[in-house]
Amino acid sequence: MAEKTESIDKLPLRGMRDFLPKDWIFRQKLMTAWTSAAEEHGFVRYETPIVEPLSLLERKAGEEISDQIYNFEDKSGRKIALRPELTPSMVRIVAGNRDAFTAQGKVYAIGQCFRYERASLGRKREHFQWNIDIIGEEKCVAEAYLLKTAVAALQKIGFSAADFQIHVNNRQLVSDFLISIGITEENIVAVMGVMDKKDKVAPEVFADMLREIGVLDNQIQAITAFMNARSLPEIEAFGLADAPGMADMKAFLAACEALGIRDYIMIDPAIVRGLAYYTGIVFEAFDTNRKFRAIFGGGRYDHLFEKLTGRATEACGLGFGDVVIEELYKAKYPDTRVIPAVDVLIGGYGAAALPDILKMSAALTDSGLSADCDFKAAQTGKFMGRANKRQARAAAYIGEQEAAMGQVLIKNMETGVQKVVPVSEFKENLIAILQA
Repeated sequence: MAEKTESIDKLPLRGMRDFLPKDWIFRQKLMTAWTSAAEEHGFVRYETPIVEPLSLLERKAGEEISDQIYNFEDKSGRKIALRPELTPSMVRIVAGNRDAFTAQGKVYAIGQCFRYERASLGRKREHFQWNIDIIGEEKCVAEAYLLKTAVAALQKIGFSAADFQIHVNNRQLVSDFLISIGITEENIVAVMGVMDKKDKVAPEVFADMLREIGVLDNQIQAITAFMNARSLPEIEAFGLADAPGMADMKAFLAACEALGIRDYIMIDPAIVRGLAYYTGIVFEAFDTNRKFRAIFGGGRYDHLFEKLTGRATEACGLGFGDVVIEELYKAKYPDTRVIPAVDVLIGGYGAAALPDILKMSAALTDSGLSADCDFKAAQTGKFMGRANKRQARAAAYIGEQEAAMGQVLIKNMETGVQKVVPVSEFKENLIAILQA
């Protein structure tokens, strides 16, 4: 009696993703945009392990991310975890290898991150993230330069100021405001944590959350009004014209103007970012219709290096995940291709055609063209159908008649132009056909 075989679950774990061949059309575009934008702006790449010591990744109590870490013990009993973000790893590698990085302190990485949270539109339990950071620069021109780099990446994949806006605030300015309305310094971080959730809950729930940490009704009204401001003059009207954070915001906006990205920037006091390590300017980018979660976010975190390494270092950075931008891209550019395209599909009918099929394929590898070989024998019409499905720009076919005469049929699949030529003249004729 044959042993019963249990079938495997063909779906990935909840909140995780498989990537089919068709998915790489966009993903290659995105990864290329991230890489080229970073390197064109002077950032140098690093990579770190996907697993880190749990102690490195844990944050102060009350921060949401602490409850989302995938953590476990390894076989030696060490407490380790899958990284939920790249910044702590960046701090570790930069702090331990300062001489390996440029004096300008511009670094970037692309890596997979994991968070155990409820999967929803624009949010998964794993994602790939592009981090760019500038280490050792205290002036807010650094934040503007980060955003210029992120804008460049989005432009490379077809987005403009009509598609997204970067909402910007300053946590120091928020802190100055909260103190001015009577919020105690020890309560500021907790209030900011609630402010970060304002767009995720109903107004009455938002007010109740503030009351639970001791905020009075008149203070709640002031906080709500402050968060609805949309310009520096509106913020100055709260008595903040001479606040230190206001001077930084003006300098930041001047830098954005000089960098040519001012049209992408929106003042938004509701942006405070959830992680307590942010200290100054913070930002989040959203699609203009606000259909999705934030495209990317970040800000200044001058105390994180000191907290993790004991050495004070100014720093700012941003994290740009792949989930939201893919949804946004699909909404703007519906892609019906089945799999990534190829320049030419080569095939034929009968064993006599195979040697020439392989020779032609090999001849193309040094020409900058991509080729795919169809090893299954097929009549002309059926082969051309396969070439269409393969998204081939051209088809090269050797039937029984062509094989007998040492010839190949080349067809431009877009224009329909075709030609029968000697196999020995295949490459130059293919190039000519592709240009026809």
